[in-house]
Amino acid sequence: MPAGPPTPPLSPDHALDWPGRTATAGAVLAAVERRVHHRRRLRRRAAAAVASLALLVVAGATWFRPASFPAAAALAHGATLTQPTRQLLADGSQIELNGDAQVRVEFSPTVRRVTLARGEAHFEVAHDPARPFVVVAGDISVRAVGTAFSVRLAPRDVNVLVTDGRVAVDRATADPVATPVQPLAFVSQGAAVAVAPADLAPHAPAPAVVDVSGPELAERLAWRVPRLEFNDTPLREAVTLFNRHGNVRLSLAAPALGELRVSGFVRADNTPALLQLLRADYGIEAQPLGDRAFVLSRPR
Repeated sequence: MPAGPPTPPLSPDHALDWPGRTATAGAVLAAVERRVHHRRRLRRRAAAAVASLALLVVAGATWFRPASFPAAAALAHGATLTQPTRQLLADGSQIELNGDAQVRVEFSPTVRRVTLARGEAHFEVAHDPARPFVVVAGDISVRAVGTAFSVRLAPRDVNVLVTDGRVAVDRATADPVATPVQPLAFVSQGAAVAVAPADLAPHAPAPAVVDVSGPELAERLAWRVPRLEFNDTPLREAVTLFNRHGNVRLSLAAPALGELRVSGFVRADNTPALLQLLRADYGIEAQPLGDRAFVLSRPR
C-alpha cells in the first residue's frame, strides 16, 4: 500500500483514535486488542439500551431513561455508530440526552415542564406562546417559548447554553406557570451562564452571562455529533454511512475501490479529517465535485 505525504497529528475529537504509522508493533497490537474489547462492549451495551430504554408514565409524567452511555448501534461489517439519545415530544419539541442524562416530561394545558434529573440535555422547543417551555434543573428553571438551548446539571452549578433564541434563567418555583418579574439572567443565542447555589442567596449579584465563541460552542456541543467507527470495513460501506450521517456527499471513482478495507474513528461532521485519513493511510485522493461533494479515487 503506497504511503501518503506526512500529515500533522490529529486529535481524537477530529480524526482517528488509532496508533500512528510510526508506532511499534506492540503498540499497534495493544491498540487493536483495546478496540476489539471496546467494540464488544458497545454491542453489548447497545443491545441493553434497546431492552432498558423505558418510558414510564406515572400521574401524567413521562420519564425518559436512556442507558448510561451514548446510544450506540452496531452496523454491518465492523462499523459502529455512536450518537445521543433523541426523543420527540408530543408538541413537536425535541430532546437530545447526553450519556446517562435523565428527564421527566410533564405537559399541561398551560405549561410544558421538563425536569432534568441528571446529566446534560439539549432542547429544541416548538413555538407555542400560550404554553411556555420550562426546564427545571436542581434549584434553577430555564424558560423559553420557541428556541434551542442546552442545560447541564453539574455537581456545583447549572450550566445553560443557548444556541437559538433567548431564555430566562431563574430560581425554580412551585408554580412553573408564573412569569418571573426579574429573573436571575436573560441568555441569548451564542451566550451561556453558570448558576451556583451562592447565586441564589438574597442580595447575591446576578450570575455573569458570557459570550461563547464559535469554536467553544462546537466543542461544548460535540457530544451531539454522531461518531462513526470503522474496523476493517469495506470503503463502500464507510462511504454510505458517512453520506447518511455527515454533511457532504462522497462517491467512488471505481466500484473496485469499494472493496478496500478501512479502520478508524471519526466525527460525522468532520469531512477534512476523513479525507486526510484516506489520503495518508490508504493513498486515496478526494476531488471536489460540485457543492459539498467529493469523488474518491486511488491514483496508480
